[in-house]
Amino acid sequence: MKIRILIFLQFLYFPLFAQEGNIYQYLKQKWSKEFSSAKDITTTYHDNIKRMDKKNIPLAIQNNCFMILKSGEYITQNKGEKEDIKSLLRQIPTIELNDPTVAAFLQQNSPGQWTDYYYMIQALKKGETFDAARDGISISTQFFARPLNHNDYTKLKDIFSSNNKLLHDTYLEKMKFLFQTNGCPEEIAELRPTIESHVEDSPLKQEILKLYTQYEPLSKGQSAPLSSMKDTNGKNYSFADFRGKVIIVDVWATWCCSCIEKMPKFMQLKDEFKQYKDILFLTISIDRKSDQDKWLKAIKENNMTGMLNLISAPSANSHFETEYQINGVPRYFIIDKEGKIVTVFAPGPGKEMKALIQNTLKQ
Repeated sequence: MKIRILIFLQFLYFPLFAQEGNIYQYLKQKWSKEFSSAKDITTTYHDNIKRMDKKNIPLAIQNNCFMILKSGEYITQNKGEKEDIKSLLRQIPTIELNDPTVAAFLQQNSPGQWTDYYYMIQALKKGETFDAARDGISISTQFFARPLNHNDYTKLKDIFSSNNKLLHDTYLEKMKFLFQTNGCPEEIAELRPTIESHVEDSPLKQEILKLYTQYEPLSKGQSAPLSSMKDTNGKNYSFADFRGKVIIVDVWATWCCSCIEKMPKFMQLKDEFKQYKDILFLTISIDRKSDQDKWLKAIKENNMTGMLNLISAPSANSHFETEYQINGVPRYFIIDKEGKIVTVFAPGPGKEMKALIQNTLKQ
């Protein structure tokens, strides 16, 4: 009789007697199905708890990790709109990123995706909207890109302050894209001491520190580099020629479809500020010298003749694309009356850009 009871208990509490790898595989199998509701997720979570030894803390943490992973998937797939998500959020456990079991879990799962879900869930629990809570750091085809916000910066600060090397490497890699698309705003600059002191030295870390050096001269308040440019008549210009005016710049190229598509909005924004005498809207093309005929033709075809149109004119001492770290177009600049950078990574023509221009004119 005792033997039969022992066999039954071994079957019921299989995870207690398995090796660590088997425990993980057991949980992975339990969490591998598609979940159609929050109730389905929470039922799986609590069923696993019932089958565990309460003293097996690593197993409980792994179950928590799977709960976060599947909850994050469910919330994201439904864009935070399903009513049962509120009840799901109340049952998602807290977890410690520095825990060795969490680090081991991330080694076997997508660390970036899991971490994005983890921070999204924390923000949602605080009452943030789904769009504000979801990740804004990574490129995604699932959602439109949005500006980085306080949730994204909090996530980066927490990660680089942690002891999780895997997450350090994962998010250092993401920092490359952040520099290219956002430059080095104050919030990114504030991460540098944490990266220097908490992240283990590596070629990737040195690459990111080098990017800090490259992009910091383009930060808010820095003097705008005086690159050489020419107008349609071949006259030379630099931003020094426009001192005393707020300068709004659209950096584009004739081969850039998105640039052409957004140009009418830029010209419309220019018209909205036509009553101001201390503002100048202009375009700068990065077309090569051999393509200047295409540039002149595109200006006429797109009705851009009502504003100053310039083209980059590299010289021995000046190269616009290098000095402004132009890795893609369109790009938009706002430079104040004193020739200081407000931003050279401005949002596209629209409400956000208009607000930035209005604030700059008031200064």
